[in-house]
Amino acid sequence: MEGFDPNKIANAIYEAHINFFNARRVRDEAVRIRDYRKYQVYIESKFSNEKLSVEDRKAKAETDTTVIAFNKEIAKAQEIMDDSKAELERVLTKKEFMLDANATNRAELKLGGMQT
Repeated sequence: MEGFDPNKIANAIYEAHINFFNARRVRDEAVRIRDYRKYQVYIESKFSNEKLSVEDRKAKAETDTTVIAFNKEIAKAQEIMDDSKAELERVLTKKEFMLDANATNRAELKLGGMQT
């Protein structure tokens, strides 16, 4: 069985966590900017000369070109975040498998050393 370097394992877990948190931060920032832009469009339409209902103003805010562009950016950021989460889960699962393999190896060595 090959030896496992605990430092490499710890670094891989650390990097996976950092990547996931960075991806989540980017996604959350895009959501905040999109929501702010929707609010701006809503307020602009409220104080315009057009007589629009609340639902019409909300629809106008949802269909603004910058809001739609941010929706696309959010979708991309969500995909990156999902990939980062999957990588984090992969690294953690690999760590658990290695721990199980080491425990099994130790148990086998212990059983092999027993004499009757």
